Amino acid sequence: MQLWNEYEGRIVADQFPLKTLLAPEGRSAFFSTTNGSGATAVIRLIEAHFDEPEILSRWTAVSKVDQPNLIKLKKFGQTTLDETALLYAVMEPSDASLADILRERPLSTKETMQIATSLVPALQALHAVNLVHEHVEPGNVLAVGEVIKLRSDCIREAPEGADANEFKARDVHGLVITLLQSLTQQRFLPSGTTLPAPFQEIITNGISGAWGLPQIAAALAPSSPAFTPAPKAEPNRDVPSAVVPSTAKSTAYTPPATPESTRRVVAPLAIEDEPRRVLPWTTIAAVVILALFLGWHFLHKTPPAIPTLATMPAPANPNATTAKDASPSPTTTSATRTESVAATQSSAPATGPRTQWRVVAFTYNHENQAQDKAAQILSKHADLKPEVFAPRGHAPYLVTVGGAMSRDEAMTLRRRARSEGLPRDTYAQNFPANAR
Repeated sequence: MQLWNEYEGRIVADQFPLKTLLAPEGRSAFFSTTNGSGATAVIRLIEAHFDEPEILSRWTAVSKVDQPNLIKLKKFGQTTLDETALLYAVMEPSDASLADILRERPLSTKETMQIATSLVPALQALHAVNLVHEHVEPGNVLAVGEVIKLRSDCIREAPEGADANEFKARDVHGLVITLLQSLTQQRFLPSGTTLPAPFQEIITNGISGAWGLPQIAAALAPSSPAFTPAPKAEPNRDVPSAVVPSTAKSTAYTPPATPESTRRVVAPLAIEDEPRRVLPWTTIAAVVILALFLGWHFLHKTPPAIPTLATMPAPANPNATTAKDASPSPTTTSATRTESVAATQSSAPATGPRTQWRVVAFTYNHENQAQDKAAQILSKHADLKPEVFAPRGHAPYLVTVGGAMSRDEAMTLRRRARSEGLPRDTYAQNFPANAR
């Protein structure tokens, strides 16, 4: 496929022009666009890798959830550009993200309260229909006018049975860590810090797992003893708008209304393909987590994890496609991505059950370019076992590390690969068992 920025100016589904490239994200990218009436919108393109029905099913499910704090998916489907099969989703644009604001300053208690009272009902609506978010973090908390919304194009179905509760608990953990970051700009609570009510209770009990969404919602309610509303104040219109609407005069503020024609489009922060690890809160919690880990380790003992890389600059190769940068630059070259797979390739497209996870680092249209890149990685990181993997038996050729593995192994390897120098958009994906 082409570099993502080379798609600028093209039209998807005969009605959505690809304007500015906002941000690449693994095997997908976000562009500014307009809908059929000319209003500003955001469109996400995803390169198809055998999982088209699964992704479309997710988008269909979330589009049926009528909740005002979820980014609305306006239209989605399949398309082809330059013989590359793509999925697309058109969604409402946002004016800012929580991550943008937290890079500058922490939020006030009132601002954090609005974040909390917006995200909790959004997650409750998803969990009620057995959907989970899995990526509740500041970069995916967006402001659309004066409404705080949660990104919805990454939502998926929860697994069946008891596992569903575990996945929903991860959303709760992501929520409380986001609230902690909102107040402190940190993922860990500084020693000796006491948070304002009701967040001390919410964050402490949320991290330990003692509280779920019902308890957090009760603590946020105005009638809750843990929260006393401050007197209403006139909004300060002299302060520039940001993520959080509020009525306080000092650090809180309300975004002014933005005309559709001039709205600043903000792309969501890059998605992680893994659950967030639970952070220890007290000594007791740490001991519990350690005990669970040791129990899992001895029950599911596997060969030692293979070391991996992150953001490692590859040697110059004028013919090779470069890895997609994680920053939202219109000139970002974004045709590569990461996944580990076998070195041999079959001559026919692979079908069948999806049972092998791979960690993918780069993608090429030409096999010789992929082989060159695998050789470059091998010369510096032989323990990563880089290989060329062609799941369709032809282009695209994926440069992967570590071979076939389980989902947990792939997520661990992807994280380590990034930390040791492989591109930030290295990702993990499940492939059919007979793909080679």
